[in-house]
Amino acid sequence: MVGLLARARRGRTRQPADRPLRVVRGCAAVLASAYVLSVAAHGLGADGLLATLAVGGKWLFLVGLTALLVTRAATVREDRCAWLLFAAAVGSYTVGSLGYAIADASPGPIVRPAWFDVAFVGFHPLASAALFRMLRARVRRLTSSMWLDAFVTGLTAAAFAAAFAFGAYLDLAVRGAVLVVAYPVADLLLLVLIAGALVVIGRGAGAAWWWLTAGTAMFVVTDTGYAYQVAHGTYVVGGPLDIGWGLAFLCYGLAACQVPRQRTSDPLRGVRALVIPGLCAIGALVLLLQGYLQEGDPVAGGLAFGAVVAALARTALTFREVRALADSRQQARTDELTGLPNRRQVFETLSVADARMATGGGTAVLVLDLDRFKEINDSLGHGVGDALLREVGPRLAGHLRSGDLLARLGGDEFVVLASGLGEDGALALARRLCATLERPFQLAGMSLSVEASVGIALGPRHSCHAQELLQMADLAMYAAKAGRRGPVVYDEQRHGSGRHRLEAVAQLRRAIDEGELTLHYQPKLRVATGRVEGVEALVRWQHPERGLLFPDAFIELAESAGLMAALTSRVLDTALAQRREWSDRGLELVVSVNVSPSNLVDERFPDEAAGLLARHGVPATALVLEVTESLLMEDRERAVRVLAGLREAGVGVSIDDYGTGYSSLAYLATLPVTELKLDRTFVRTMTGSARSAAIVTSTLQLAHALGLVFVAEGAEDPVTVEALAALGCDVVQGYQLSPPLPPEQLERWLGTRATASVG
Repeated sequence: MVGLLARARRGRTRQPADRPLRVVRGCAAVLASAYVLSVAAHGLGADGLLATLAVGGKWLFLVGLTALLVTRAATVREDRCAWLLFAAAVGSYTVGSLGYAIADASPGPIVRPAWFDVAFVGFHPLASAALFRMLRARVRRLTSSMWLDAFVTGLTAAAFAAAFAFGAYLDLAVRGAVLVVAYPVADLLLLVLIAGALVVIGRGAGAAWWWLTAGTAMFVVTDTGYAYQVAHGTYVVGGPLDIGWGLAFLCYGLAACQVPRQRTSDPLRGVRALVIPGLCAIGALVLLLQGYLQEGDPVAGGLAFGAVVAALARTALTFREVRALADSRQQARTDELTGLPNRRQVFETLSVADARMATGGGTAVLVLDLDRFKEINDSLGHGVGDALLREVGPRLAGHLRSGDLLARLGGDEFVVLASGLGEDGALALARRLCATLERPFQLAGMSLSVEASVGIALGPRHSCHAQELLQMADLAMYAAKAGRRGPVVYDEQRHGSGRHRLEAVAQLRRAIDEGELTLHYQPKLRVATGRVEGVEALVRWQHPERGLLFPDAFIELAESAGLMAALTSRVLDTALAQRREWSDRGLELVVSVNVSPSNLVDERFPDEAAGLLARHGVPATALVLEVTESLLMEDRERAVRVLAGLREAGVGVSIDDYGTGYSSLAYLATLPVTELKLDRTFVRTMTGSARSAAIVTSTLQLAHALGLVFVAEGAEDPVTVEALAALGCDVVQGYQLSPPLPPEQLERWLGTRATASVG
């Protein structure tokens, strides 16, 4: 059902673009027919009324094409600015063509350069600007590798053109008419830009780009022939070249008729990215060899040499990117403190264990928790506690086989995944692990011995799903900690009280996959304007048996089961789909979505967010992602990299629940964030507590000093809202304005509010 709804939404977003484009296509066909007939009539020597109609058909085509491009920009949201620039480019060419016709009808020869040449040449910079806007709309950030790909492809195309297309013709043209040489050269530069853009965009560029390529290639051929004929004095108006120009413009018109793609670019990555630069480099080397063996075009040789140099630089950069990507992936699966695999790596390995159990193999999951570790932290300090955790890994790893996985789940909790172990083998391994930890650690000049509690679950005996085994081993570990009787194997009768939690995890996983999660939206009021400019998306679970559940009933469950990343992705996808629907109905709102710990340490998350924005056709500025202070402090370096990637994509970032964490002001100043959202605890009590009022005032001043938007949540009464407005608060959110509402109720609420303000 979720898939059907998603497809239905996407269908609704395409219909508004496709309907006017069908009209545009019909107009394009009529205009093209008028142009071809006018050229044919002129070429056949028509006179009188037919001659007048021939000339009129040509101007109808050019003026109509300009209007068609403007219509494309006005009726379809995507690439609106780019198509307006294309319309300006065709309009400039039309003015130049009209000027040339007037000069040609006047007695005497045409003196070049003339004023209409400026209009002709104006076509190229405007078209180049349009192409660049289209490129930037499809590529979030132009990296060094993308620039090099464009240079390699463009220089190679230019080298081949100079060697085989332009050499002899332009040599003659230069002698006869220097100015007209600028036309094919400018066409070539435009074609080079398109070739480079196609490489940068990658797979799925779309039909519009290929029609643009065909039109520009037609311009190159036609303007080259024009330069040659002008140099020899053989050019006549209404000849075959006029058909060539008409076909080129027809291709531009057909490009405007294509349904825009919603997806972002998908460039080749890793070693595969070397395929196109490599082929271009081989082609350039062939040109250099041809020039060496026989007298070649020096321009072509210079361009080919440049292409080879750029290809070598691209190769070096690609290998560096591959190495950096491997390091990044390794870091994303490694615990920063201990160097052991982290929770992400554990869940990936659990997936492998699922496949192994499906074929009859066995898996043992051991969850190990250090006893009284909090006492060590409290009495000796976190530095000693961290040093102990770093020493635990090597101790445990010495008793494992090469194929076993040892990972840190978080805090003082570790997990071992071992294949092929039965109950006896798993118990023996657990006892060895406990014994090795009891040997004293030498830390900070003192000897420390620690004990551990170990819970064991065996698959497929206890479950055929490895993630459930992890939950069962966790339950057994708590039983071991309570009983102090050594390692404990999960038993359904003794530990079955925890089974409801495992069942709840399975239900939540199904809810995420099958669309049982829904969103309510709480308005955010811009105090200065009195307008609701944004909403916060708050997740609810429409449980089939328990009814509507609020986040406090399932968020902790999702975190412990490793489902937060999937839950956040589902919430983000749903929120952006709703934002798209609102936008289609003329309701422009900024949507805020909370980010989970799993997303904040996933360096691929910025690309995922950018992909969802592009899929739903939502601008990045319409999305704000909220993170808490505690999340930022868990893995600072990785979190900052992820936030920086989101900011580069244009997404806003808000620090949520500010004031409840423990981040320093110096660290806050370096964070790539746009919003500071004060926790509701201080806002709710500010009118009755001088201490809370002082905290609100100082935090607001801090946010403004850092150039951040200050958001106060928890405004529950009109007195608090008035106090916040008096202080200069930017945005207010709370039940005084509105509780979180389903989308339909929010729309009615906004409509009622707008009607009341007008009245």
